[in-house]
Formats: sequence, structure tokens, C-alpha cells
Amino acid sequence: MATACLTGFLPSCISALIFFLNADLEVLFMSGIKRSRERVTKNCKHCQNPFTVANYRKDSAIFCSRKCLALSARQELTTACEVCGDVFTHIASRANKAKYCSRKCYHKAQSQKGTVEYVCAHCGKKFLDAPSHKRKYCSKKCVNKASKDIWRPDFTTVRKQMVRRGMLKSCERCGFSAVPKILGVHHKDRNRDNNALENLEVLCPNCHSTEHNKHICHGFSL
Repeated sequence: MATACLTGFLPSCISALIFFLNADLEVLFMSGIKRSRERVTKNCKHCQNPFTVANYRKDSAIFCSRKCLALSARQELTTACEVCGDVFTHIASRANKAKYCSRKCYHKAQSQKGTVEYVCAHCGKKFLDAPSHKRKYCSKKCVNKASKDIWRPDFTTVRKQMVRRGMLKSCERCGFSAVPKILGVHHKDRNRDNNALENLEVLCPNCHSTEHNKHICHGFSL
């Protein structure tokens, strides 16, 4: 009976001992990672104003604010103006762009670049403009006319393209021209993907229906 009591008592003591050991270890662990509330005073590297930081940042804190950090990173350089020759300062990131000391010198330099003679790709007219524009046409009118010379329609836009170019005036078989808006476009090889001009034929509803041996309705609004 005594042996039985001892056997039941030992596991309870061991469990209690393990519990208290874990509790002590947890207290020690939490106290070890607790941050100190002490503050340290330092001087900003940029503005030299004093500021306070936590004790754990005493070696890493250099600037009092993000503004001082950004201003300290902006290293200034000096360059001579390409127009007037005056020396001016600018940040290092503009070393390859800073050429002029003021807007006045900038506009003066732009006016001295002169103009370049271009030839319009549509009408052949010669005109002058800045070299940086790299123009191909002399006016918007020539741009619109040149766009009509490029024939790249698909099946859904081929009729609109022909209307824009004034190609839907009369039926090419019977000559019907009283109501041009009912004229349609026929594909000679029956291939709707082949929208080359030589494969297209302007037909009225009657001639189009005769060609296909069935009624072809031309319900266009143009």
C-alpha cells in the first residue's frame, strides 16, 4: 500500500517541478527581450539640432527627420551655363541634364537651334520646323489624305472605307445610282477576308441577289 502511494506521488511531483521550471524560464525570457525606455540625446548630422532616440538606436540614428535625410543625400555640383557662361549649382542627379542657369538662357538656346527643312510625304510641299519634331506631313489635311491612301480594311469596315473614298456611287453592272446608300460590296472570290480592291465589286441589291442566287438585303444607314 505504501509502495502504491509512493508510485502515485512521484509523477505529480515531477509534473509540478516541470511546470514551475517552465514558468521561471518564461519570466526570464520575457524580461530579456523587454526594450529599455531610456532615451539618448544626439545631434542631427545635417541641421545639427539635438533630438532624442531610444537607447537601442543610439548607434544607428543619424538624422532627426526624413527631411534632413533627403537633404543630406542631395549633393550639389557646379556647372557653367552653355549660353551666358555663369556658374550655377544643381543636384548631382541632374549632372547630364543641367545645361542652363535660368529659363531665359534655356529659351535663348532653343531659339538658336534654328529650323530644318522637311518635305511633306503626301503633297511634296517643303516646310520648316524644329529638328526635334521629325514631321512627315505639312498639315493635318495631308495627314488625313495620307491615311485614306492606306487600304487595310476588314470585312466589318470595308464598306465604310469605300464610302469615305467616294467609291460607292453606282452599281458596276446595271449602273443604278439613284440611291447610293443601298449599294453593297461584293467579294468576287466569295472570301470575306480578301478585301483587296481588285476583289471588291459595288453592286445594287438586285445584282447582288442575282449573283448569289438568293435575296441579299442591303440595310445600310450610310
